[in-house]
Amino acid sequence: MFGASTLLAAEPTPVITIEGVSEAQEANIRAYLSLDRLGCTLTETQSRLAQRRAHNEVHDALRALGHYQPEIDLQWRTEETCWSLHLHIQPGPPVRIRSLRETVQITGAGVQEAPFRELLANLPMRTGDVLRHDQYEALKSAMTRIANTRGYFDARFIEQSLRVDRQALTADIVLHFDTGARYQFGEIELQQDSLRPELAGKFIPFKPGDAYDSRDLIALQQGLLDSGYFDTVRVNADPQSAENRVIPVVVEFTPRPRWVYLAGVGASTDTGPRLRLGLENRRANRAGHRYETDLELSPVRSSLGLNYEIPMDDPRRERINLSARFKTEDTDTSKSDLWQFGAAHVREYPSGWIKTQALSFEREDFTIGGLTRRTDLLMPVLGLQRTRSDHPVFPSRGWRVNTSVRGASEEVVSSVSFLQWQGRAKVIEPLGPGRVIARLDSGTTWVDEFSELPGSVRFFAGGDTSVRGYAYQSLGPSNKDGRIIGGRHLLAGSLEYEYPLVKDFSAAVFVDGGNAFERLDEFDARYGVGAGIRWRSPIGPIRIDIAHPTDSTDHFRLHLSMGADL
Repeated sequence: MFGASTLLAAEPTPVITIEGVSEAQEANIRAYLSLDRLGCTLTETQSRLAQRRAHNEVHDALRALGHYQPEIDLQWRTEETCWSLHLHIQPGPPVRIRSLRETVQITGAGVQEAPFRELLANLPMRTGDVLRHDQYEALKSAMTRIANTRGYFDARFIEQSLRVDRQALTADIVLHFDTGARYQFGEIELQQDSLRPELAGKFIPFKPGDAYDSRDLIALQQGLLDSGYFDTVRVNADPQSAENRVIPVVVEFTPRPRWVYLAGVGASTDTGPRLRLGLENRRANRAGHRYETDLELSPVRSSLGLNYEIPMDDPRRERINLSARFKTEDTDTSKSDLWQFGAAHVREYPSGWIKTQALSFEREDFTIGGLTRRTDLLMPVLGLQRTRSDHPVFPSRGWRVNTSVRGASEEVVSSVSFLQWQGRAKVIEPLGPGRVIARLDSGTTWVDEFSELPGSVRFFAGGDTSVRGYAYQSLGPSNKDGRIIGGRHLLAGSLEYEYPLVKDFSAAVFVDGGNAFERLDEFDARYGVGAGIRWRSPIGPIRIDIAHPTDSTDHFRLHLSMGADL
């Protein structure tokens, strides 16, 4: 018994075969041919017209690639069920470009513009090259595109011609492009009442009277969308509305909802099941202030925090964050209750680097190694970070670097003096069908009284994002009773290869290594090896790993983690 798919597969179809040409020429011929749109049943008149059309289309396809004198042998057959076409082609010698650089000219006010100069210095074809019509059209399109981007809306071709000598097999390209004068931006109207006009105006990267550049309009739109205040931003700058080459700019907005409520669940081996609730006010006032509060609950770590954000002179890249948070943590190695209050100045540079300068006060009650302490720390913090990737959630290539320095002094409010540096890096690179993921975490602390350091400032290793195969914060120096107390320094890394399986699933193998330590000569690296499954779920990557520590013969540990790769 046959299904519908079998009957459909048996339907006759026209057959077109092509011989005597290169793969590129055949591909272009098939792109030009329109015969495959015909049905199998044709009248004699339709067949004659189809053959004539096929001959013309083959000729046009080869001429577009520089072959003006092809020999085309066209054999048309009418079978019982359908027709077929066999083409045997001799493309003939190609036409080559005889004159180009001297006959391609740009004049007008834009002649010194860098994009035009670069285009003339790097033409898509050279004298002696085989003529290709697509390259000729691409050159014309590039001139027009640059003119429109840079505001030369009166630009025109004074002369444009492609002169082919079929006997000599040569082509002369003549393009004379006059840019005309450049337009300017006029008055800028922002049609919104969500923000104060002076704040909304800070998102504008140009001013009235500046030379027109469409990239400035894109930057304006993107900056306003990235601000988080607006759902849609429409920028209107129509050259048709210009007077004396001055274009008015009108920006229309749709504000985002002011209140946002967040709720989510997650899980990891380090912290167990996790519940998160949040509330955000995107526009606390017309000065652009906003705040958010979040609650996170898990068996190991819970927190409640508030962050208040104030935009600065460049609201696209600069802000002040005021924060307060309470965090409690109970692991196999330590317990702590931590109160944090801080202010941070965050600045993003055009290079992509983000610098954070902060002052934080922390009071922590902690128990480590059987000893209970309370510390107060007033810490200045300096941090730098940058992330680059080809996808925000599932990158195939990218990297992330962040480093910070913080410290405290007993002479200024704090219970202990110390200075600490931390650095983290992660790289993702494609390799074969999969990707390689490498990670390095490091840190060092200068302190006289290590026992006075709270748990939040000490280094530990082990866990889902450290050395897999070991429990969360289970690695580090220990006291005389064998209890892990953390270390002054940290060095840990990972190397992983991920291989795609089916759809959104992939497999991974990895080796992790490292430890926290007190002195370099006491560094005792621990290693974990394992394999896992990755799922690109609708809520982000989910990782399930089974890891084995190399210093144990019968111990395996399950690791579950969620979150973006970079």
